[in-house]
Amino acid sequence: MENKELQRKELDILNDVPFVFELEYNKEKTIQEKKFFGLITTNKTINEKVKEEFKIYPLRLSTMDRMAKYQIELYLDKSKFEKENKDVDTFNEMKLVAFNNAEAMASIVTIAVLGADYSEKKFHKLKKVLYDNLTPYKLELITNEILSYSSLANFLNSTVTMSTKTTISPNEVE
Repeated sequence: MENKELQRKELDILNDVPFVFELEYNKEKTIQEKKFFGLITTNKTINEKVKEEFKIYPLRLSTMDRMAKYQIELYLDKSKFEKENKDVDTFNEMKLVAFNNAEAMASIVTIAVLGADYSEKKFHKLKKVLYDNLTPYKLELITNEILSYSSLANFLNSTVTMSTKTTISPNEVE
């Protein structure tokens, strides 16, 4: 990326501009159907194709703490993918890695979308939608964007800067 693009992206994070992604999926909808000249109504569930926009705002510390539970589950054994290791079926191993990490990544994206306050029911419902409808590429892309929005590097750098002596620190007397 160009320098201006990187600066623009960092300013967006600092100014709480959300990362936005769209997802098209089938959503269950219940409709009432009238029978026998409108005297009897029954509920019927239909699937309706929906295009929904999800927004991820720069993360707060409480949200990052909740995401950490799933981030520690992400695991990749790089030794299985080295050129010297010819005993491993690479394609099947990659499918296994995707399967093992996809659920944790979907949980991370769900927490980032929902933010601070949410119910377990809402969490599981959105996680299922994301898990069932995002491609592995899109899931990984969004997860990486979330990690950049957490801005932990900036937080650590500012903490280190604050911990050094300042101009108001008392000078040692010799």
